Amino acid sequence: MKLRVKQEVLTMKYKIIGLLKSPVTGMLIFLSAVLMFSLTASLGLNEDSEAAGKFAVAAVSAAADIVNDELTTCPVTTCTTTTTTTTVTTTIATTTSPYEVIQPDRSAGTSPNSAFYQERLAVAGDSLALGFCYYGFIPKMHNIAADSVSMWNLDYFTFNHGNGELGLVDSIEEVRPRLLYMSVGMNDINMNSSEKYVKRYREVIDEIMKRMPEINIVVAGITPVCSECTVVKNSIIREYNTALEKMVKDMDSPQVVYFDVYSVVCDDKQDLRDEYSSGDGMHIYIPCYNDILTALFDFLDTTDFKKRLGG
Repeated sequence: MKLRVKQEVLTMKYKIIGLLKSPVTGMLIFLSAVLMFSLTASLGLNEDSEAAGKFAVAAVSAAADIVNDELTTCPVTTCTTTTTTTTVTTTIATTTSPYEVIQPDRSAGTSPNSAFYQERLAVAGDSLALGFCYYGFIPKMHNIAADSVSMWNLDYFTFNHGNGELGLVDSIEEVRPRLLYMSVGMNDINMNSSEKYVKRYREVIDEIMKRMPEINIVVAGITPVCSECTVVKNSIIREYNTALEKMVKDMDSPQVVYFDVYSVVCDDKQDLRDEYSSGDGMHIYIPCYNDILTALFDFLDTTDFKKRLGG
């Protein structure tokens, strides 16, 4: 009899160990406390150990049954802690100069985005490019153009925007526009070859983009001259423009586009329209600049430049 009780007590021990590994340990502790209290109160400390053992076995078995029923009717819920990582995306504005957006004195263009483009437009180049500033289509801070500038003599020219005399590329970096219109070449035609011209042009653009990866550049063709002008020939200008357009195509960059300004201002004979001439048959007057910008802004609407500029 004592051996059987001993075995039952061992069985009780293993049940207790098994139950303590369950998710309801708190319930077992409570039941064990009740068990010990009941055992002491019912039999006393001096009662027969066999009867006490039987009572304990019965009590633990009952507790096990209760726990098993509880686990069956109320399945254990596994609590999974999920750590959510919140990624904060910071948009860094590519506005790199307090002079990037300036309203000009004279407006141009018919595109709904004309003002957006014009306020951000900086112009670099020769005397033809200088006219944009001279006639008020861009502010002085956006002008990086001067008389007689060409690719072959570019290193001899400096510009001053308030921080001393700087070369063309350095001046562009100082202003840091994100929309740059480049118009250089009329002074190269009689002093250079188209191959050397575009080679130097490419080097200048590469350097600009190296320093300002966010910049967007419009490479403008050379404008034609009037039929009576004998200084340069339009056939040679078209040759240079063909080389320039090919250069831009070979660059294969969405940030650099070629703008066929020649076609915008020429007549049906491929000469500069008479009404666009400022008097010498080569330089252009206010209506011409207005029409160039109108065509330019319409052209930019066909590109993704507005999006690149943050618009």
